[in-house]
Amino acid sequence: MIYEVHGDACRLGYLKLVACLNADKTPRSTDYLASLLLESSRQTFNDLKEDVLGLLKGEVNARNYVKLAGELGFYDNRTGGVGEVGAAYMSLKSSAALMRHVAGEKTASLSEILTLKPVEKLLFFYALLQKDHHMIVAMLRWIFERREFTRFEAMQYVMEEIYPMALRQSLKKAPESVKPLILNELEEAQRLSEIRQSYGSGAEWVKSRHYAKYRHTVPPRLEWLVDLGVLTRTGRGRYAVTAEALRLKTDYKVLFEASREKSEQTLFNYLAPSVLETRNPTKHVEIQAIVEAYRALQESVGRVRLDTLCLAGAFKLLEEGYRSSPQTMSRIFSYLSLLHPDRVFATYSDDGYAEVSGLDLTVME
Repeated sequence: MIYEVHGDACRLGYLKLVACLNADKTPRSTDYLASLLLESSRQTFNDLKEDVLGLLKGEVNARNYVKLAGELGFYDNRTGGVGEVGAAYMSLKSSAALMRHVAGEKTASLSEILTLKPVEKLLFFYALLQKDHHMIVAMLRWIFERREFTRFEAMQYVMEEIYPMALRQSLKKAPESVKPLILNELEEAQRLSEIRQSYGSGAEWVKSRHYAKYRHTVPPRLEWLVDLGVLTRTGRGRYAVTAEALRLKTDYKVLFEASREKSEQTLFNYLAPSVLETRNPTKHVEIQAIVEAYRALQESVGRVRLDTLCLAGAFKLLEEGYRSSPQTMSRIFSYLSLLHPDRVFATYSDDGYAEVSGLDLTVME
């Protein structure tokens, strides 16, 4: 669960740019990366014809986006490099425009940064299911029940019903060092409805620190779901479920019923094929995807973790219109390591992760 969200970090597309800015394998601090993000994003303002919701305009705003990138796996706070999800994004062909922008070859349009292609929407949805599962799934369930609602209605329901439940669920598997902080937050969260009603007027409530928590927690998540194509804005402070999301309602319901541990499998097996209308790949196509993903990851991150390779390979296949999953890519890697034991192998790194130390194959093999 993402415990701290800032209301101005509401456009997911900027996280793509964060990943690309870190593609040269040079570790960067949060502040330095934020300065690069701000400078890079300003170059796209020349095609700005009207006010854009969530437009990145200042240093604090940029730092909040980098923090969100760290939460969703586009930036690795520990190493200062690209995160797992960001690495998978950079292995996609759709990252080419932003990579050229970062390299100074051709300025990307604001639309290329903020608009998510279908495979990118699935990648962000994957990240949210992994990192913010309890909040996002419960919100989606409520959103599909309501179909239409106001921002105020969502803020009130999410904070007073979903937020305490999400904290209780996250507490079960939280590290011992974090549990006291969650318990303190949960104690107040269970009283939010009572606290809100204790204010004498709406004006007093809007000025309170508790209202600020509502505003920073819920509206950004609503806008993420707009970027993902689940919601559309129907007026000032009003939302509705999109026709495309309603078409996929059965697939979303399967996600609602799956545990966090099974959400990845459910995304790849149900939602992704429906969104992209995928076909089954041949083994040659799967091998080609994992080889190409490995080369792309070597270039952008250097040392390649096996789980990152499998994730990147799966999304490369989805981008090409093929059904896949990280589990399938893992089986392909095992198959190749048995077939070519002298050229395909993995070892364990010092931090305990399986790391691909060799994948010396040509695509034709």
